[in-house]
Amino acid sequence: MSSTETPVIIEAAVSLEKAGGIEVLVNSSPTSTGGSTGSGISERSLYGPTLAGARASLDAGASIIHHHQDIDLPMDQQVAQVVRINQDILATHPHALIYPAPLLTGTTHAEVHQHYPALAQAGCLTMIAVELGRTVFAVMDETGLPSNSWVNGQTYSEAHDLVMFANKHQAPLALGIYTPSMCYWIREYAQRGLLPKGTMVKIWFGGRYKVWTDREPTVRNALAPTVKALDAYLEALEGVDLPWLIATQGDNVLDTPVARYALEKGGHIRVGEEDISGTTQLRNSELVEAAIEMARAVGRPVVSGAEARKFLGVKERSPQPA
Repeated sequence: MSSTETPVIIEAAVSLEKAGGIEVLVNSSPTSTGGSTGSGISERSLYGPTLAGARASLDAGASIIHHHQDIDLPMDQQVAQVVRINQDILATHPHALIYPAPLLTGTTHAEVHQHYPALAQAGCLTMIAVELGRTVFAVMDETGLPSNSWVNGQTYSEAHDLVMFANKHQAPLALGIYTPSMCYWIREYAQRGLLPKGTMVKIWFGGRYKVWTDREPTVRNALAPTVKALDAYLEALEGVDLPWLIATQGDNVLDTPVARYALEKGGHIRVGEEDISGTTQLRNSELVEAAIEMARAVGRPVVSGAEARKFLGVKERSPQPA
């Protein structure tokens, strides 16, 4: 199958705001949860907008949904909210592939990823995110210098644990990478058959702006979204038989030089309100529609639902103890 005949998979990152904001991560001091309920839904909850954005994106043609939970909730309520969001998405779109964000207010690997066993136990674990390596994100000071930072991602040992958990539950992985060197880690696991069917490589590019802001400048946390940058990744991934997609944090990926080029090279694409940082007024479903239009312009069909799962080779889930 040529690159122009390969179906396109679209991922939508639908959470517009991470409740509590980036300052929670920088200061490592989550805010108290005012007005929360026993169901894990707070007064300014992401639940309603996230569910609406996910369903609208899937209706528009997305196959994969990434979402966040309210990080100002107590940890057990965050887990409950994640499970509820996944369940409610699957109730209307049973073939969706969904992966939630880590529970970033946790202090250990087990705490940060405790929602995955809960999702498995509830029968709604469909995809697992692994952000390879420890990536440093800039935080600008009052003079405009990147003199502060916060760190996200998994160490190699933590990533290994997630890969083994994914194999146990036959759950595909979303392998997010911020540097081309991470392609070599992926190669080692791919060669040993340790990456479940349906796993995709997500090539992160760094946008101009701080994520979850309205065009607040920052220092790029990854290579700029250019054709040359993508070529470097594709060279490092040569021989690795995994589908890949591109994404940009802090910009609208569809407005970058790399978007059409990636589609022409056989890649896939992530869009969504989480990533755009005020660079467009398009909503989640409209961004999906714009990505579909771009794919059609290069002659590639877009698949979703059961067709997307079949194309990716996702195995049907079998009940497993969490």
